[in-house]
Amino acid sequence: MASITDVARLAGVSTATVSRVVSLAPYAVNPATRERVLEAARTLDYVPNALARGLHKSHVPVVGVIVHDITDPYFAEVVRGVEDAASVGGFLVITCSSDRIAEREHSYVRLLRSMRASTVIFAGSGLTDPALNAELAMHLNAMRAYGAAVVHCSPHALGDAEIGIDNAAAMEGIVVALANLGHRRIAFLAGPASLYVSHERLEGYRRGLAATGIGSDPRLVVSTGFNQESGALGVDALVAAGAPFTAICAANDLLALGAIQRLAELGLDVPRDVSVTGFDDIPTAAMASPSLSTVQLPLKEIGRRAFAFAERVLAGETPKNDVLPTTLVMRGSTGAPPAEAAEAAAIQRVPTAVVA
Repeated sequence: MASITDVARLAGVSTATVSRVVSLAPYAVNPATRERVLEAARTLDYVPNALARGLHKSHVPVVGVIVHDITDPYFAEVVRGVEDAASVGGFLVITCSSDRIAEREHSYVRLLRSMRASTVIFAGSGLTDPALNAELAMHLNAMRAYGAAVVHCSPHALGDAEIGIDNAAAMEGIVVALANLGHRRIAFLAGPASLYVSHERLEGYRRGLAATGIGSDPRLVVSTGFNQESGALGVDALVAAGAPFTAICAANDLLALGAIQRLAELGLDVPRDVSVTGFDDIPTAAMASPSLSTVQLPLKEIGRRAFAFAERVLAGETPKNDVLPTTLVMRGSTGAPPAEAAEAAAIQRVPTAVVA
């Protein structure tokens, strides 16, 4: 691989001149000399060393995006938004899947710190463990010390500003919509208790019940994972609890899709027997059978805003929280509850009343 010294030798200039030309530094370089340097670089197929340039400038044009699971369509959409924005600025995007394991998340941050990456974007929710957050904050502070930007796309406990949505308000809206269809026994698949986003969406569920005068039943709330298998297991847990329900409100779309699949296996029709809602509006939500009622999030726009936020931090600004709007999308997975009390697949139902 050709070095900057090779280019300088071929062009007959100093390495400093080559550096000024290839880095587009704001120094005057004779046009003929500039062209000679560029021609030498093309001849030698010279690629500037991003790490060396980054050490000179305190950080390199690398954006680390830490996701919980890259196979989750939610994160794939957010990362695509980051890539769309970062590519324009000549930044390299590295995606890191933590599987919601704190130690793995910390190791990625340490690696990005050792690379002197310019930005770390947390696409997933923060963890609720104070000790783990304290260790993470130590590494992030070290990154900030050399000028890096730290951006969050979901709730966290680290004090940084956030690009995201109002999870509680959006989930409250789903519960109210189900109540307005006549549902009074609404179950909730809550996601992992270790994540702040799960707590915010659970708060929204409870607010929705309170807003519509529906009493809370702890048997209808199940802590789960955030994948389809967890949705199926969540349905099994609700059935085992024996509490009647006519609707399932899931904390994300994958949970909802898993719940629909399991309900079908139990011989229950969605939405005739049980209505199901999700959250996020991943690309497969509209294509599911039945199509999934959910909260539509601007996932790619969240990613684009996250990178724009980072650029502002790198420029010395201190941006505040950026809350993006959400849209409730009612599709084929929701309808009115059964008109009369009935039993099916070990699930007991009770008469429901329409909320005006």
